Amino acid sequence: MMPWDTLCVPKGMGDIGFRDLRLFNFALLRRQVWRLINHRNTLCYQVLSSKYFPNGDVFHPKKVDKLSSSWTSIMNATKALKAGFGWQIGDGKKARIGLDRWGFEGLDGNSLKDPSSGSRERVVCELWEPNNRA
Repeated sequence: MMPWDTLCVPKGMGDIGFRDLRLFNFALLRRQVWRLINHRNTLCYQVLSSKYFPNGDVFHPKKVDKLSSSWTSIMNATKALKAGFGWQIGDGKKARIGLDRWGFEGLDGNSLKDPSSGSRERVVCELWEPNNRA
């Protein structure tokens, strides 16, 4: 009996070339998350958002008592994707200062207020001085 890792070595490298089904499944789940982010007019988005993220943000779902196994798997994929994502700020009304990944591209130092006072739940646009965006 051969170990699974050996069986998953590509044919070109001299083995059978089975797919690692766990990685393949995880890739498909991440693709589903990408579709939820980019295709909001689909039936899948409408069904899942009505139950799990009515605010429209798949990265910040509401608390639900009984999660389906499908949604649990999608949330695990969402966590993996979120670790590599950053916000494109735009108007700054959705990205949270202390909880989301975001950068200072496009802002000059005179445009920002002192972020030291406030909670992690505040949004990025609260850092900007009125009428002083770069």
